[in-house]
Amino acid sequence: MNRGRIPSSRRLRFLILLASMVLLAVLAVLVTVRRGPAVPQPIAFNHLKHTSDLGLACDFCHKYVRTGAHAGLPDAGTCSMCHRAPQGDSAEAARVTELLEAGDPLRFNKLFRLPDHVFYTHRRHVGIAELECAICHGQIAETERPPARALVRVSMDSCMDCHRERGQTLDCNACHR
Repeated sequence: MNRGRIPSSRRLRFLILLASMVLLAVLAVLVTVRRGPAVPQPIAFNHLKHTSDLGLACDFCHKYVRTGAHAGLPDAGTCSMCHRAPQGDSAEAARVTELLEAGDPLRFNKLFRLPDHVFYTHRRHVGIAELECAICHGQIAETERPPARALVRVSMDSCMDCHRERGQTLDCNACHR
């Protein structure tokens, strides 16, 4: 028996295990880097309650989704239209009322961040092309708590695929500054 040499079947298992561990580590790093850090929110907003149960359209809270480059995030004024008085028996709804009474501005944080060189406008995509929010934002309307990160990864490939499917421009200057 050769000392210092691992028999071939044991060596093969060891190499497979080592390669698997390296692959898992690389995938974990890629997922973490791609998804970015968690995005905190001022309250545990329940999209499902507002969209499904109450039947509110996205543009009720996201005022500029059809007319602006950015959809806009709800502010204290938007929330106070309904939450000046406690709504239902949810502890989080009661907390919203308390925060509003205390003068908290309720600043929500964006989940999506596109690179500075990308020109995207909600007006063009939602207002004119009438795309559904779920195409880029996934099933956000069905979440009961704010996700820590965007539910869908928007990339140049996903945008190009969407443009091709809909027969839209593939001219670089249409989306890049």
